[in-house]
Amino acid sequence: MEKHLFLTGPTGCGKSAALRAVLGPSLLNAGGFVTELERRPDGSLLRCSLLPAAAAGGAEGFEALPYLDLSGPSPVHDSEVFRSEGVRLLQEAAWYPFAVLDGIGGFELLIPQFRAALTELLNAEQPLVGVLMGRKEAEALCRRLGLSERVQANIAQLWKALKADPDSRIADLSGLHRKKSLRTLEQWAEEYAR
Repeated sequence: MEKHLFLTGPTGCGKSAALRAVLGPSLLNAGGFVTELERRPDGSLLRCSLLPAAAAGGAEGFEALPYLDLSGPSPVHDSEVFRSEGVRLLQEAAWYPFAVLDGIGGFELLIPQFRAALTELLNAEQPLVGVLMGRKEAEALCRRLGLSERVQANIAQLWKALKADPDSRIADLSGLHRKKSLRTLEQWAEEYAR
């Protein structure tokens, strides 16, 4: 089994939910980060925040760091969250039995320090599991936030690198691939997170 597993699929297909359900309490032993989504009563996205992966396993006392706010008339994103805390969480992930990256593929890839820390982690022997934004989702994000096409270029470059890496696998959680991808996630967790 490859050491690096990334779940992908359309927005709302349950990538993060599957990751959290399968890993469960073992998230307490994980380095890396998770994204916390805050929604309005109608289900639309209100805010995205960054937290250490252990917070998804039930550890308390972590402050959620908002990096995307959709509450106003136009979206506001805070790159500093990834430049500082995101980089720190990637660097510290090496100290844990495995890392969680939930998720990768947005405007954080515009930040050189974050890309460098991510590349270093991907080149390490560290087992990791994560959620990877698809190209269509990256395009939609760029349009919604008014970001440059560099985000799309960076996600395409990351996809290319992961597909070429013999230690990495991308598992699609959409449609016909869902059951097989969930089994792959369970196998990864059994080998690297238990």
